[in-house]
Amino acid sequence: MAPERFSSRWDTLAIVVCVLLAIAARAVPASVQDAVASAVRRTIAVPLLALEHQTELLRSSRARLRRLVSERDSALVLAIRADALAEENDRLRELLALRDRLGGRAVAAEVLRQSGPTAGLTLVLTAGSSSGVRPLTPMVAPGGLLGVVRSVDPSYSVAVLWTHPDFRVSAMTLDGSVFGLVAPAPASGPETMLLQLTGVPYRDLVPPGTRLYTSGFGGVYPRGIPIGEVLGVAREQEGVSRTYLVRPAVHPGAVAHVILLVAPDLDVAAAFESGGGT
Repeated sequence: MAPERFSSRWDTLAIVVCVLLAIAARAVPASVQDAVASAVRRTIAVPLLALEHQTELLRSSRARLRRLVSERDSALVLAIRADALAEENDRLRELLALRDRLGGRAVAAEVLRQSGPTAGLTLVLTAGSSSGVRPLTPMVAPGGLLGVVRSVDPSYSVAVLWTHPDFRVSAMTLDGSVFGLVAPAPASGPETMLLQLTGVPYRDLVPPGTRLYTSGFGGVYPRGIPIGEVLGVAREQEGVSRTYLVRPAVHPGAVAHVILLVAPDLDVAAAFESGGGT
């Protein structure tokens, strides 16, 4: 208890001294007050004033830094949006050009993104039976084949992508020398998001880089739609057949609009050839 009582006495003494000094300062002439204040500013207050100045500089620098970072981030966002918008415009121009080449019997539709177990396997499209869409209507993009319509409502339709396990399409090379059946490749390792060409006779060798097109067999897909490009042999049954891996012409995640081929007799091959699809 003694140290606390001693400390309390010193605090009281300090308060009394400060009060006396304040009274004395008020009693002296103004000229003396100014002289004392000037001396304090030149001596005792110099470090304090310098510290306050540095603090103010630091505060203003931090404010400028936050403003510059905000302006930089805003400019970066605008640049990214501009690039994305330019890319989207290019895709729309390609889509509209393809639709014009196909004529009035092709319907453009917007892709409605969805989440759930079927995401990546099916698409919901903003075109239905009122636009002439019906089940088994082929779905394409400027790059080539994307899938086929499975079910139709008056204003909407659901299409199966080439990634769906049930997807199949008869394929051929450009010169018609090799035919086979294209289906999704097993989703494992390097074969993820690829197609495979099966049923090719062992005697028919398909070099890497060969482009595949729909053959028109089966009555669903018109002849001449680009499917993809052969990457190489996936497996073979010696003396019987080979299976080839195929890189698809269109990635499902890269499309926001598609074209539905509502007329079965469209000259699809000429439309893709004139647009550089081959």
